[in-house]
Amino acid sequence: MIRHTLLASVATAVLLTLAAPAFAQDIAFSSDQSYPESFTYSAKQDIFLLGSVTQGLVAKLDKAGTYTSFISDNRLVSTVGLLVDDATNTLWVTNSDPGAGARTAATTQGTLAAIATYDATTGAPKAYYDLGGLSEGTHFANDIALDSAGNAYVTDSFAPVIYKIDTNGKASIFAQSPLFLAGDGFNLNGIAWHQDGYLLVSKYNSGDLFKVSITDPTDIQPVKLPEALVGADGIHLIDAEHLLVAQNLAANRTVELISTDGWQSATITREEASELSMPTAAVSVGDDVYVLNSRLDTLFDPNAAKVGDYLLQQF
Repeated sequence: MIRHTLLASVATAVLLTLAAPAFAQDIAFSSDQSYPESFTYSAKQDIFLLGSVTQGLVAKLDKAGTYTSFISDNRLVSTVGLLVDDATNTLWVTNSDPGAGARTAATTQGTLAAIATYDATTGAPKAYYDLGGLSEGTHFANDIALDSAGNAYVTDSFAPVIYKIDTNGKASIFAQSPLFLAGDGFNLNGIAWHQDGYLLVSKYNSGDLFKVSITDPTDIQPVKLPEALVGADGIHLIDAEHLLVAQNLAANRTVELISTDGWQSATITREEASELSMPTAAVSVGDDVYVLNSRLDTLFDPNAAKVGDYLLQQF
């Protein structure tokens, strides 16, 4: 009787274990000091795609933490923002030169702003757009968003502009404002398209968040925040009312914002400290969210030891 009871208990425990949901965990990975600044997730391939500030490549990362090189293109200096569109099997990559890449050059440092697109499965090149040539001065193509029609919008951190690449492949300056430029360093950074017809854009050095109309790009409204999110890097819309902001510099955290008034204002509902340093981007994988701990602070600190270990932290 005791033996039967014991066997029944063990069987019940096994069944409960098998029925328990699988919870996402942090994904640690290593590379040869690639310093990824951004990443994206292809549900079609069930794979992450990452850039590299130092090597100007695109790599693949699976959920087991296996990192493999995917795209090597001599035109790419530092691959910054990445966005995969599974519907068209297209990978969008922003190309800039902050002076830390193996291919950095005097002719491109601080002026390069371009977009390259690739077949997301094979890595074959599709198109290349020179955005920096659309205006004078310094440039840094940073992050990218797509609307429902397939138009792309790109932030420039060194110039007060947002670019647009339409579905016919025409590149232009979409929005331009003195609000987008305040002093030295990085200005506009993360960008997200909202289904109600506007863009949300973060400003790194001031911690502002802007709402930019798609139909009237002169309609630029600051989103009222409870505090300035200085160091606001990549942003990610989970749904119409919830936005994640990867905030680095002194904050070194990811915050979740909620807006119930169409992003006229927002409040912070949740925050989580970064396990490593420099959270720079966030993506959704089903019901899970991962935040890239890029550790870029060690790259740009001349006294810091350079690293090759990074983390996708579950938020």
